[in-house]
Amino acid sequence: MTSWFRHVSAFLLLACLFRAVPIAAQSPALDSLRRLARQPQPDSNRVVLLCQISDQYWALRTDSAEAYARRALALARRARYQHGEGEALNRLGAALRESNLARALELFQESLRIAEARHDLPLQAQNLRSIGIIYVYLRDRKQGLSYYFQALRIGQQLHAERRVVIELSNIGLAYDLYNELDSARYYQQQAYQLAQRLHTPTNYILYGLGNVARKQGQLAAARNYYHRSILESAALRHQRSSNFAYVGLATLQQQQGLLDSSNYYARLGCTAAQKNGFLRGVLNASTLLTQNFKSRGPADSALKYQSLMLAMKDTLFGQEKVMRLQSVNYQERQRAQQAAADQAALRARYRTYGLLAGLLGLLVLVGVLVRHHRQQQRANAALQASLAELKTTQHQLVQREKMAFLGELTAGVAHELQNPLSFVKKFAEVSTDLVDEINGAQRLARDGRLEREILDGLKQNILNISQHGQRATAIIKGMLEHARTGSAPREATDLNALAEENLRLAYQGMRNEHPDFQATLTTRLAPELPHIAVIAPDLGRVLLNLCTNALYAVRQRQLQEADAAYRPEVSITTSKQPTGVEIRVRDNGTGMSQSVQAKIFQPFFTTKPVGEGTGLGLSLSHDIISTGHGGMLAVESAVGAGTEFIITLPLKD
Repeated sequence: MTSWFRHVSAFLLLACLFRAVPIAAQSPALDSLRRLARQPQPDSNRVVLLCQISDQYWALRTDSAEAYARRALALARRARYQHGEGEALNRLGAALRESNLARALELFQESLRIAEARHDLPLQAQNLRSIGIIYVYLRDRKQGLSYYFQALRIGQQLHAERRVVIELSNIGLAYDLYNELDSARYYQQQAYQLAQRLHTPTNYILYGLGNVARKQGQLAAARNYYHRSILESAALRHQRSSNFAYVGLATLQQQQGLLDSSNYYARLGCTAAQKNGFLRGVLNASTLLTQNFKSRGPADSALKYQSLMLAMKDTLFGQEKVMRLQSVNYQERQRAQQAAADQAALRARYRTYGLLAGLLGLLVLVGVLVRHHRQQQRANAALQASLAELKTTQHQLVQREKMAFLGELTAGVAHELQNPLSFVKKFAEVSTDLVDEINGAQRLARDGRLEREILDGLKQNILNISQHGQRATAIIKGMLEHARTGSAPREATDLNALAEENLRLAYQGMRNEHPDFQATLTTRLAPELPHIAVIAPDLGRVLLNLCTNALYAVRQRQLQEADAAYRPEVSITTSKQPTGVEIRVRDNGTGMSQSVQAKIFQPFFTTKPVGEGTGLGLSLSHDIISTGHGGMLAVESAVGAGTEFIITLPLKD
């Protein structure tokens, strides 16, 4: 009896409250839609118009929104217009969401089934969002956000940016409700930026940003957001969002201890919610007013709003409705399980048909395979024979290529060694003749002058034999260096130190050979040059060879020119390039012609006199840089102006 009396009292209180509230002014858009609905229309067009009128009333009065949604649903079912039926079910669920949460969920789920059967993505997104709102009301974070994000993905898939704005804002409001403020601010800001670009309303978004700012202690920013939301809601005549903004501002004033201002805005929020039929808005405003009047008075005002608050709670959160909502969820799960079972049975039947068809096809395939088995064996044998022949031919070609390369290399070495060895043979024969002359001269008569001449000639011949023997040794040494290039491990090396050290070693070597020689040595070393992995001994050999050649070139020019103003100079420069490291060795020596530059890196080619160079140094240097380090060795030269060798090494090889 007590429970019955309580429900009746709550109903009477609600009826009195909402009857006392005047009807909100209608918008021009609503007037236009109502005039259009009175004109003759096809049933499908009329269903769409009635749904649009219900949308407009949803922001003003939910009872009117419900009435137009029911008219749209009845007409859609009479006309067998399934899309319109799904749209009308969604509108009716939105209108009933405040007063009958369980029934609203049933309507949304029924509309979603129609949308999925018709592959109607926009209607699917609309219902996913609506179901998500119910689960957010019930504080079911996982389910609520799951439905919201499904709706967002469909909006993004459809490139429906106006829909995406709504989904982002709803996600932000949900995170705000769960006090996950960073996520709430992120999604509201995303929604606000997109809405600004599309010039769509931002009244709900501004409210959401205000809530985040208020909870994070940014009170001035929160007040600004709330006021902007109130102004935009008033311009749109949107009572529901007005309630949100007024209650948010009232909560802010309460936090600051400004209870009079808090009561003022809370009353405005309560009035807006009553006009709209937004029970949760009435609950939020009356709860705030009850708290304020209990702390300061008067007591009758506190009692008035407490009664209103209890009535709202009883209507929204009655145990009977919660139990019915749970029953709806169970029934929906049962329907989903049955649908899944039906689909599984259908798939099993299709699999059976597929297996039978596959078996028949397999039998045909076996027949074809048996028929062609012998042909495949013969073809396979022929292919194996061809492959064996191809491998044999390939092996022979590789061996021939190796022998050809070895022949060329041997011919080059033999040709180069022939010259010094011919000289050795010639001077040895001459030396033998001279010895015979000495012996003959001694048997006849001893002649001191003739003996000295013969001994001097013999000494000179021995020096020539030694010189050409050393040249043959140098050729063999160069070939051995070619053979062992790149055998050492790579290590991170300071190229500045390596370059400076080899320039100094080359200069000392030249000074030891020619004590009167002097030259200016210049280094321009980049201080930020990175250490890179190189084979330091090989690269040092290259730098030593280039510096020695440069010093030789400047000495030759000094000997050839009578100009006392000429100053021999060799410089070495390092620099970091976008793709690697560059080392330049420059001299102001004799320079080289274009024809000489074209052959400078060929083995055994040299511009030095016989006995002073083998022609393997630059060839070896080029091989070390290009093959051993994956870099480049280039030359720039002009006759009478000097020569510059440029080494480029990659940072990574």
